[in-house]
Amino acid sequence: MYKKNILVLSMALSIVGGSTAAVFASENAVHSTKNNVVTMASKAGNGTNKTTVTKVANGKISDEEAVKMATKALKDYRGLDAKSFGKARVNRTNAKEDFKYFMNLYSKEDAAVLKENAKKDTANVIVVQFVRAEDLNQPMGASNNIVINEKTGEIVSLAAFTDEDRSSETTINDAKVKSAVINFFDKQQKKVKENTMKVSKTANTGTIRVLCDLEDGRDVKMTISLKNYSVSSYEINYDRLIPLPSEEKDYRENFRKL
Repeated sequence: MYKKNILVLSMALSIVGGSTAAVFASENAVHSTKNNVVTMASKAGNGTNKTTVTKVANGKISDEEAVKMATKALKDYRGLDAKSFGKARVNRTNAKEDFKYFMNLYSKEDAAVLKENAKKDTANVIVVQFVRAEDLNQPMGASNNIVINEKTGEIVSLAAFTDEDRSSETTINDAKVKSAVINFFDKQQKKVKENTMKVSKTANTGTIRVLCDLEDGRDVKMTISLKNYSVSSYEINYDRLIPLPSEEKDYRENFRKL
């Protein structure tokens, strides 16, 4: 079990909210024997740059392969170059590890749902973060987070925030939001179920939250920048967890249908 940090918890709740906070906080905990640092060094040769990754065999998908998958996902979905971050930190976890801990921190109503979620068969996942060397030992040192389902190899969650995503824009163009969501999942060969999109009523520093369902029945949370309507983060409910009452209240009060 990870040593928990209240700062990590509070930031996790503000970033992802609800039942996913347990996973997010676990992924970002510093004092863990499960963390492996995988060095990505850029080598110049014959006018080209090549990335080398130190291989650490650990599980069905090696740390090396997980870093390669995360690097490709950052490039394909966010247009970001992982090499510029320097260090890749790899962590393996399962939501079940933290349910009991967080039950004591939630309201009675939320804790009851967490107890039901704890009975589910939850997936083992690999979390890859690219962190600057000077921030490696900080509780929330990374501005990016890529989660891979170890059994299926699916990228079930990706978050990568940059200063370029920030904007003073507050007007939400519904047509552009719909197009951004559909095009984003088309890249992954996933289809969004019709009439399931919801968008937050207001923007925060030029970023909006979006909810939708995929045709396979899984629900998704996303954040989109109003600056260029690019997806900053997405998280598929890969364990098909029951939403917490506090989450449902948030959806009712702060979202509208598209």
